[in-house]
Amino acid sequence: MAGPSDLVTLASVKAWLNITSANDDGPLGSVITQCSLKIINHINRNWLLPRTYTEVLNGNGKQAIMLRNYPVTAVLSVTVDGVSIPAGSWQSNGYMFQPPDDTPPGSRQTLQLRGSCFNKGQQNVTVVYVAGYQVSAEAVTVAAAVTVQQPYGAWGSDLGVKNAATGAALTKVVGAPAQGQYQLSTTIVGGYVFNAADAGLNVQISYGYIPGDLAQAALEWVAERYSYRSRIGQTSKSLGGQETVSFAIGTVPSFIGDMLQQYTSVTQ
Repeated sequence: MAGPSDLVTLASVKAWLNITSANDDGPLGSVITQCSLKIINHINRNWLLPRTYTEVLNGNGKQAIMLRNYPVTAVLSVTVDGVSIPAGSWQSNGYMFQPPDDTPPGSRQTLQLRGSCFNKGQQNVTVVYVAGYQVSAEAVTVAAAVTVQQPYGAWGSDLGVKNAATGAALTKVVGAPAQGQYQLSTTIVGGYVFNAADAGLNVQISYGYIPGDLAQAALEWVAERYSYRSRIGQTSKSLGGQETVSFAIGTVPSFIGDMLQQYTSVTQ
C-alpha cells in the first residue's frame, strides 16, 4: 500500500527501472516511503499537498508577519491577543496575505494587518490557514471521464468540483455517480468520472499536486537505493583494472540535493 507521504508512485518507479514483475513491489514500496520522508524532512516542510494549519506565533509589533508553510492559498482566521481580526483589503482594516506564486517552488508569504499590528508578545498570534501546492478551479467540460491537466506535477489530492455557472459543489461518491456527483478514477491518476446526464456541463476542478521536480528527485533516489542492494558497502568498483566507478553514498546524494535546494524552507 502506498504511504500517505509518498512523492512518487510504485508504477512510475517500476517504469523508470524497467521492472515488469511484482516480485519486488513490497521492498520498492518501502524504499519509496523512506526516500519521500527523507526529502520532506530535508526541505524542512511539514507536507506538500494542501492541508489546514493552525500556527501560533510570537507577535513582533509590526504590521507584517511571515507564515511557515507555503504556498498559502487561503487564510481562515487571524487572532491577536484573543481578538479576532476580520479579513481586510487595501480600502478596509483587517488582515491580508501575499498571493501565492502560480508555479512551484514558490516562497514563504507574509500576512499583513491594515489598521493595527501584531502586538508584541509570546505565542499571542494564532493563524489558521490552508497551504500546499494546488491547482484551483481548472476549467473542464464534463464527459463520461476526464483527466485534469496537471501542468506542474502529478495529481495528489482532490479538492472538489464545482458547477462553473452556479458555483454549486458536485458531490464526491465512491460508487457510480448519479447526476450532480463525481467519482475519482481508480485506474487513472487525476481522472474524474461523471454521470452521462452531466455531459457537456462546465465545471471547475481543484486539486493538490506533487511538484514534478520533487517527484523526480524521489524517483531517482529510490532507483539509486534499489541498485545499492547489489553493491552494499561498496564506495567504488574497478572495471578490469582500466576504469573505476564511484558510487554516491552520502546521506543525501549530491544529484538529489541540487534538485531539492529551491524547495527548501528556511525559517527564522
